[in-house]
Amino acid sequence: MLKITVLEGEAEQRLKVEGKLAEPWVSELESAWHQVRQKGPGQQVVVDISDVTFIDPRGKRTLVGMVTGGARLTAKGVYWEYVVTELMKRARRAQARQRRRKGAGAKTFSLSPRSVDGGCESSTAREVH
Repeated sequence: MLKITVLEGEAEQRLKVEGKLAEPWVSELESAWHQVRQKGPGQQVVVDISDVTFIDPRGKRTLVGMVTGGARLTAKGVYWEYVVTELMKRARRAQARQRRRKGAGAKTFSLSPRSVDGGCESSTAREVH
């Protein structure tokens, strides 16, 4: 079972994800992600996975896709901080592959994890000029 709570603020929208991020519920997170992006296209989207108990491979791919799409992951706890770090590595590799495919003139992105409030929070992909 999966619970997704959308918390709307002025500067950001937060998706608080709780439970198992696994089939068949991964599509619910994807749906929430698309709705939040349409509702506030200029706002930062933060995905809090602190209360997730399990992530299957599709769930991991979805989170990586969200990060490459501009979301920021946040988590508290040693294990989930590790998971965020690993997902960020995957997002970096995915972005590197995209840049190589696009060839010369492609945009470059910077991802930099940082610690916040005892948890691990990664910044969004930012275009570097």
